[in-house]
Amino acid sequence: MAAVGAYPETVETRLYWNLLKDLSDNIKVQLFVKLKDSLLSESNETVDADAQAAYYAILDKLKTYQSYTKGWDGEDASPLTEKVKDNFRLVLEVIDKHLLQGLTIYPETNGTLLIDCTKREAGISLGDKKFSYYEIDDGKVTGENDIPFTVSAFTKVIEQINR
Repeated sequence: MAAVGAYPETVETRLYWNLLKDLSDNIKVQLFVKLKDSLLSESNETVDADAQAAYYAILDKLKTYQSYTKGWDGEDASPLTEKVKDNFRLVLEVIDKHLLQGLTIYPETNGTLLIDCTKREAGISLGDKKFSYYEIDDGKVTGENDIPFTVSAFTKVIEQINR
């Protein structure tokens, strides 16, 4: 039987997969990335330590925010919706990890997710079906509201604001 995905089944991959069953989610992700990199050394994607750190920091925050329940702010805040979490996970799967450097995320009280650019004054609000963004350059505010969510449209805006 072949290993999951395109990975060849070897003693090493069977050992890795058995180890994965017993490890926490965060360790699983890190071990899987190392396994993938070692098995697919011809991969074109190279991620430096800073980009990887940014990726894992965002994943950790998302995991924390996923546990928030109604009233997480001590008032009447809504938790992140499942669709918002799914949308953001889709983006994280395909985005160039270098683009995550200089970004941080926060839950918003209406169940959406704020992606804040720490390099400059810019941010994105991600909802279930749409997103909005703003950026401030030389005192001029630009942006757009109610953009239909697609992974490519969202990724293009991240590229634009996080330059």
